Amino acid sequence: MKMKKLLCVLLTFALVAALAGCGKTEGNNASSDNAGKTTNTQTSESEKTEENKTTETTEPIVLRVCDWSDSTAAAREKFHEEFMKNNPDIKIEYSCMTIDQFSNSVVLAISGGDAPDLFPVPSNMNLPTAVASDWYLPMQDYVSQEFIDSFIDGTLEEGKQRINGVLYTVPENKGMTHSLIFYNTDILEQCGLEVPTTFEEFRNACKVVTEKGNGEFYGLIEGGNQANRCDVMLRAFAQAAGGKIAVSNEALTVNGRAPYDSPEVKLAAKLISDIVNDGSVYPDTASIAAPEARELFAQGKAAFLMQGNWCIGAWDSTYPDFHYSVMAVPKASPNGYTAAGENGTWMGIYKQTKHPEAAARYIEALYDTETYSYQADVVSAGSYISVIKGVNEKYLTNEKMKKYYELASEGVAIPIATTRDTGFYDFYGVVAGCTPNLANICQGIFSNSFENVDEVLDQLAEAETKNWQAGCELAGVDFSKLEFDNWEAGKPYTDADYSNLK
Repeated sequence: MKMKKLLCVLLTFALVAALAGCGKTEGNNASSDNAGKTTNTQTSESEKTEENKTTETTEPIVLRVCDWSDSTAAAREKFHEEFMKNNPDIKIEYSCMTIDQFSNSVVLAISGGDAPDLFPVPSNMNLPTAVASDWYLPMQDYVSQEFIDSFIDGTLEEGKQRINGVLYTVPENKGMTHSLIFYNTDILEQCGLEVPTTFEEFRNACKVVTEKGNGEFYGLIEGGNQANRCDVMLRAFAQAAGGKIAVSNEALTVNGRAPYDSPEVKLAAKLISDIVNDGSVYPDTASIAAPEARELFAQGKAAFLMQGNWCIGAWDSTYPDFHYSVMAVPKASPNGYTAAGENGTWMGIYKQTKHPEAAARYIEALYDTETYSYQADVVSAGSYISVIKGVNEKYLTNEKMKKYYELASEGVAIPIATTRDTGFYDFYGVVAGCTPNLANICQGIFSNSFENVDEVLDQLAEAETKNWQAGCELAGVDFSKLEFDNWEAGKPYTDADYSNLK
């Protein structure tokens, strides 16, 4: 079903114009922010034959690959060299962007018929919509059953990697929450601070660190101009306050309304506002992207950073003397929680590619543990947890990644509308969301752009509720199914809970 997409815009705030180019927030691709800024082109020295066309003068296939996986750059470069050595008929051109850059550019490339041969589903789109828009080939037509069977059972999910049982994409890594908090152990020790566990302790720690730092280091840093990271932060603190709120780019209602005006969301916004108003945020936070924040954090410019497990491998290779650890999100309520991570949609084969067999060869090699070392390299480096059978058991030796994995495993499953009714995939296909959204609001807090944040959240909740109602009507789904009245915040939502819905 192809339907006109709804776009809800709140025009009552001056911030809208300033934030109009911010892009969408992190979505199912709970995969990661894994955002880089450089574009690398790697070429093979051999120039032999194109697939199935054996001549001595034919130039090698140019296979274009694009994603946002900068934290695995070294391992990826090594893989590309190995792949092109083993496949001299293919030349890899690899581009790495931030998630926001990718989401903004890939749609233009597809509409112009010039998309890369392999690219992930953007963070602001779901797989059913992408497939319905003719973005991807059925991957299973080009890869082997042995390759499909190599994934850990349950990894290739309906709606995330498969549509009606047909495989279109593969996940990059095992889904884990991207909202745990890293802390600089040297700074906390220097300031005489324990690891904070509550909102009050966290704010106070940020304040003490900033005072002790005297301009050399601050309490908190984040990639404030990167929408997906700001969205994750505000949602994470709202969940830690016990709020019933969905993960990025998904819709859930509470008492028939979008819950963005709930006391828990407002408390989360207040925490961030208080830290900003205390002067405890790194001064350039509003203008830097997540990779820059990650680098500055490793250079000792702040005590706390909320990002994902991909940071670990990058820091351990680039800053081997950096002393850091990871902690759970501080809570403001006994039923506060961290939402469990989901395996995200990632790489698929462009439907208009001229080289589907070569693209499939690349995908199979990326996950091949016999001929190539990429999966072993990224797991042993602590870059992420693999989705391939046997890899983690053998190569997960990084102690910091083990701790991250342990904390992330405590994440709580929350209800998902598409699990209840697959018709909501059509709903997500027609609802683009209101502006300013949660990400924009968090960005506005970092830049001190609002006089009354509560009022902005009230406006967003009202507008998004109407937007979701209209989207349900267009998609032919029941708006009331966005409400999960048997959901108790802080407790895992189970298959039995879905079955017991009224």
